[in-house]
Amino acid sequence: MLTYEDVEKIIPETKGVKNAAISFGCIAFASNEEQPKGLFIQTGQDEDLQAAISNGAVAAVWPSEKELPFYTPNHFPVFLAQEGPLSAVLQILENYSRKMGIEKTDNKTRVILPESDGSAVPDDFIETTRQLIHSGENCVDGNGVR
Repeated sequence: MLTYEDVEKIIPETKGVKNAAISFGCIAFASNEEQPKGLFIQTGQDEDLQAAISNGAVAAVWPSEKELPFYTPNHFPVFLAQEGPLSAVLQILENYSRKMGIEKTDNKTRVILPESDGSAVPDDFIETTRQLIHSGENCVDGNGVR
């Protein structure tokens, strides 16, 4: 499973609580998606952190140049991506893919990809992410479960 430490290796600048015991059940790109134990990725127009938290997010990746909402809980970890959340997420997924290839575990983090039309996430990013998810022998199904 993707952990706080895995993400912190790629995005060391954080706000909120630092908790190495956190693991992520999924990665979500839309705040309105059900995301149990989710890592919410802020991607442009979708800044509704409250909705992401209400839908199960336990941490977020946020652009470092963008101000966090005033209501962000102090106990909620936020990773501040210097080069943008999408670039950071690709690095996280690459590292996670290697980790899963080594560990061979049943506890896997699901990636909830946004619909390509109408999303703030570029289509080429979605396609690259799909290729990352489905590469390797440890891809369980077509829904991004590793």
